[in-house]
Amino acid sequence: MYLRLLRARARIGALTLAAASWPAYAHHGGAVEWQQSVHGPVTGFATDFAFRFPHVTVFIDVSTDGATENWAVTTRWTPTILRQHGWTRNSIKPGDTVTATYAPHVTNSTVVQMRTIEVNGDELPLQF
Repeated sequence: MYLRLLRARARIGALTLAAASWPAYAHHGGAVEWQQSVHGPVTGFATDFAFRFPHVTVFIDVSTDGATENWAVTTRWTPTILRQHGWTRNSIKPGDTVTATYAPHVTNSTVVQMRTIEVNGDELPLQF
């Protein structure tokens, strides 16, 4: 009887440990998606600001060689963390001038991860 109870507790413990570690396993590492070199700066006009999970993203129109492309400039942080450092849903509005240094995506040149960002000349905190 004691051995049966001990085995049941061991199984429950193993399942609990597996369930608790799943979020860490499910999250992705940045080295897989982003080149590690820093590029930029790039400047454009904000078209949308997605202040939502999992990562905050600003969409900007960037003009190069007479053509305009819409770039997705994402943070590596969640809205919760950015709020703690002064960001709000209104930190970036459509039409704002956005300048960012960034790490490019490994396969899509118009998707980047910001390293620094200025909005209308004022820097928003990202290094904390």
